[in-house]
Amino acid sequence: MSTNKARELLWPTDAQILVRFVFLYVGQGSSIIVLVRDHDSYKSILIDINLDSDNGGVNVPQLMSDLLSGEKLNVFVNTHPHNDHLRGLIELSNKLDIDEIWHSGHKPGKKHDESYKDLEKVIKKVKDGGGKEIKLEGSREEKTIVEAAYYVLAPAEYVCDDIQGEDQDTRYRRIHEQCSVLKFGASGTWVMLPGDADRDAFEKHITEYHKERLGSVLLAAPHHGSRTFFRYNEEDEPYYKALNGINPSHVIVSAPKQSESQWDHPHEDAVNFYKDKVGEENVYHTGAERHCYIFDIFEDGKTSSVNHDKGELVKVYKISDGDEGGEGGMAFTERKEKTYIRGSRYAL
Repeated sequence: MSTNKARELLWPTDAQILVRFVFLYVGQGSSIIVLVRDHDSYKSILIDINLDSDNGGVNVPQLMSDLLSGEKLNVFVNTHPHNDHLRGLIELSNKLDIDEIWHSGHKPGKKHDESYKDLEKVIKKVKDGGGKEIKLEGSREEKTIVEAAYYVLAPAEYVCDDIQGEDQDTRYRRIHEQCSVLKFGASGTWVMLPGDADRDAFEKHITEYHKERLGSVLLAAPHHGSRTFFRYNEEDEPYYKALNGINPSHVIVSAPKQSESQWDHPHEDAVNFYKDKVGEENVYHTGAERHCYIFDIFEDGKTSSVNHDKGELVKVYKISDGDEGGEGGMAFTERKEKTYIRGSRYAL
């Protein structure tokens, strides 16, 4: 690589930006960068990680190493211990030092055991190096990290029960029910980052208890655009109360193309629910054209458009190409064109 494309495209250059969110294309999974202004620089937070060579996702460890240019990653957050939110953590910790690990505190089933053991190893490495481990716990308390605020809306302490004795399918759903849900913002403007939290998480534990804290201008669609945010089966009556409470203007879906996803993500009915809420042009799908999306909150509380990198990060950091890739291109640009999912026209 002759240039540091991650730094060029993603590091804020406007001093008025208080918080920048970057939604990376990582195939069947999720990885979100949050940069929070700290005087004349930015604190770095990475929420979840995934490496998906089958679907041509970005090499997150290499991208983060370039983005931080020798600096530490201040916080790594794992919303829940499933492979598609943890794959690549060892590689990340080998690339750069991590100051703090935040996690939900849950233990998954055997299918996700290897990634969970990697999380345990990295937690030990961070603590041995003088860093912190923080177990996330939902509360009504607004917290701060330098010039930004954040909430941990879930998991609530009373639902952090031991699910070890349950069968694999039940445990999988229960961890989604108990997934960490975070909201970051500044100057009264918020972005909702719910991981894979499902209908049970919101209907049973979040929507009523946190109804004054739900409102967010942008929502990262839970569970890669799965219908489980609304219903578990297509014939179920959909649950809209959480989406209406959040009342977003933009929705970002982190998933490959539906035809590439083993789970058929994003589900067409869920995409239609989002489209009905925010409009076709305000639903953005990372996998449709391999775009990474950028969204800024400025110090006056105003926001940018949802912009994208024109696919440049995938060209440079695509896993299947190793660390090689195309160069060139321009910085992210406001998205105006339309994309498609499996032949159905969604303006994403």
